[in-house]
Amino acid sequence: MARSSLIEAVFSLPENDRRGGVALARDFARRAAQRCGYRGHHEDVVLVVNELTTDAVCHGSGRPVVHISGGEQQMLVEVADDAAAHAEPRSPGWGLQLVAVLGESWGVLERAGQKVVWCQLTA
Repeated sequence: MARSSLIEAVFSLPENDRRGGVALARDFARRAAQRCGYRGHHEDVVLVVNELTTDAVCHGSGRPVVHISGGEQQMLVEVADDAAAHAEPRSPGWGLQLVAVLGESWGVLERAGQKVVWCQLTA
């Protein structure tokens, strides 16, 4: 597979099997990290996507969409859903705490009426 220095890719979880879609999102993340030649730990990207999509499936609404962009030195993961609620670390819960440890930074924003949880990873 040829590598490029920058990639932008979007994946929508299947509407009829959102929990199974989390596994597909992990595969999507792994391929995106490989495709762009990301020099960081690919499994960190996969784990961030797993945690953010799982959170969107369990606590969000609508059909979650994963957006990944990046290159050799950084990856930006965004997961959007239709929930109005702000994503916050839950107790007991490790998902967003793990995202905070793995990423350089993370946050939540509203874009076009959707909640977007994002994480920036660096090599």
